[in-house]
Amino acid sequence: MELYLCAGLATDVIRLIASIVVFAFVIAATYFTTRFIGNFQKKSLKGTNFDTIEVYRLNANKYLQLIRVGNQYIVIAVCKDTVTTICKLDAEELVMVPEEDGKQQLNLSIEPQSFSDMFESFRQKNKDKDIEENEEQNEDAG
Repeated sequence: MELYLCAGLATDVIRLIASIVVFAFVIAATYFTTRFIGNFQKKSLKGTNFDTIEVYRLNANKYLQLIRVGNQYIVIAVCKDTVTTICKLDAEELVMVPEEDGKQQLNLSIEPQSFSDMFESFRQKNKDKDIEENEEQNEDAG
């Protein structure tokens, strides 16, 4: 009886180890496939005349994009079903700053905020909204 329990336990341990090895293999294969596809796409777009300089999200499915086409800079609006040209800009109209790796980047006028600052701002807005709704309900009741 004890021999049967030991054999069953050994089989379970071997199955567990095999499952962990297969899981690790699948994760590794996914990781390396994703990297390969990303590098392949980056190399295929490297020699083109199109370059996305900056993207500004307006809401869930509406964006403003600043793109470079050849030597021109174009601002486009990208929506769910449409793409609209907003305006064309000259290179002199853009403020570019050099990065550490030699590329140039737009000088953004918006200062970065920490997550805690953004979260506190969000909480305050919702708190103010709740107070206004309570005041409206009290006025309607009274």
